[in-house]
Amino acid sequence: MTVGDCTTLDAASLTAPVHHGETLIAPGAHALACMAKTGGASLDHGSVKLLDGSLANVRRRVRSALAGAADRPVVVVGHQPAFYHAGVWAKHVVADRLARAVGGVALNLVVDNDAPKQTTIAVPVEHAGHLVVRRVRYADLPSGDPYEHIPLQDEGTIARFESSLHEALGARYDKSQCPTFFEGFRAIVDARDWVDQAVAGRRAVEARFGIELIDHRISDVWGGPLLADIIVHAERFRSAYNRALARYRTANRIRGNDRPIPDLSRCGGEIEIPAWVYQPRGRRHRLFVRRDGERFVFSTEHEVIGSVSAADLGRLDSADAALLNLAPWGLRPRALTLTLWARLLLADVFIHGIGGAKYDAITDEIIRDYYGTRPPPIACVSATLMSDLPHERVSIDTVRQAEHRLRDVGFNPQRHTDNDVGLGGLIEARADAVRVADKLKRSQSADRTARRRAFDDIHRATAAIISARPDLEAAARADVEWLHQALRQTRLATDREYFFGLHHNDRLQELLDALPSIETLRGGGFEGRVKKR
Repeated sequence: MTVGDCTTLDAASLTAPVHHGETLIAPGAHALACMAKTGGASLDHGSVKLLDGSLANVRRRVRSALAGAADRPVVVVGHQPAFYHAGVWAKHVVADRLARAVGGVALNLVVDNDAPKQTTIAVPVEHAGHLVVRRVRYADLPSGDPYEHIPLQDEGTIARFESSLHEALGARYDKSQCPTFFEGFRAIVDARDWVDQAVAGRRAVEARFGIELIDHRISDVWGGPLLADIIVHAERFRSAYNRALARYRTANRIRGNDRPIPDLSRCGGEIEIPAWVYQPRGRRHRLFVRRDGERFVFSTEHEVIGSVSAADLGRLDSADAALLNLAPWGLRPRALTLTLWARLLLADVFIHGIGGAKYDAITDEIIRDYYGTRPPPIACVSATLMSDLPHERVSIDTVRQAEHRLRDVGFNPQRHTDNDVGLGGLIEARADAVRVADKLKRSQSADRTARRRAFDDIHRATAAIISARPDLEAAARADVEWLHQALRQTRLATDREYFFGLHHNDRLQELLDALPSIETLRGGGFEGRVKKR
């Protein structure tokens, strides 16, 4: 499949780079440049309706407001404002370079409406000759609350956070990006909350490497006419959304109606909207809407939260103001709805990580079904960067081989005696018992009593060898235990999920050198999906 002459992404084939320094660029540098230049053309000049106007007009308005111009290529990435790993950060690097290569703009959507799984940073630490992971807490937040509810951190809180991270990293702290991160974290003077501080810290690190993106928080920019259109046509959108999920499940052989995400539900006149709703410092709730005469009534699973004029919600010039009437309740997107909004109204090419790229096949189906237009393109960028901490290099195959040897010592100790002449009689007795058992199996298979006696003879001979050489089993068991410990150390040291800011300059420079340069993107000379260092 192609978009113009740009190859589309084969999301099903995507896998994370395995080795240190490997990068994933799909479908390739030439395709990225082509996508950025032409990917949004069908939307910019299309006839898709949105409320009482056109999607093309709304798209121009959104791009002008967020990217500064509607006629320049816009490259979009997005992620939670968390301490993400280098594979996620690679998207920022490629987005910035791609935008520069095509004379466009790179935007990062800060997904501050998502709820963190935990509010700690995992830090690998050397302790008593072993690697352990220490969890450093960066904020306190009730479970299920979104990032945008993390309050502004004062100097005392920042100092404690920095001190804990410094203590965990030890001598590695000064060579990491953490000092730069905290400089940026502290320096922002107009921060509203922790999210603004965290974004400023990340931007300070990126500035050291010449990376610059425009950041927009989802809580500030999402919604408007596209959301209003979904609400006005809630039943039609729900049907398209659920059909897209059904097709995805069939294609990927997934059973049940709640994976990878649940269907949108309908109960009587109440239709579920793919959005979250919550009040300041409140928990997220599912959102439902029903038409009641000339108004749309909104509710959570538990209560009615307000209503808006159907006439106002159905017009481009009043939809934004109508939704603001639900205050203090705020509407925020779920994952698919966010990507839908970004691809339709903002991006020429949206760069995903691997998980997002796979799930966005669902968004493609919604765009085809509900909006009746060809989906704009997506790309995928990822990378693997590992720490340089010392560790044993042990693989799971090595462990399995040792476990097999331990089992074999228990069943066939004679194989592991190194021709110990003192065991010759015991080994020969076992061999005789095995020969008898084989003969009985061939000629007297029905004589279970005789075959049981032969089996017992083998067992006694085996036990006698083990009793004479207990060191065999002890050594094999010790090998297995040591290898399990070494494998845990290997996995801790080579985990690709650590915050990219924990790496030192040289390590991150390796990643920058492995990713396509501006010149390569401009010329399309980086066609491999996975590039190895």
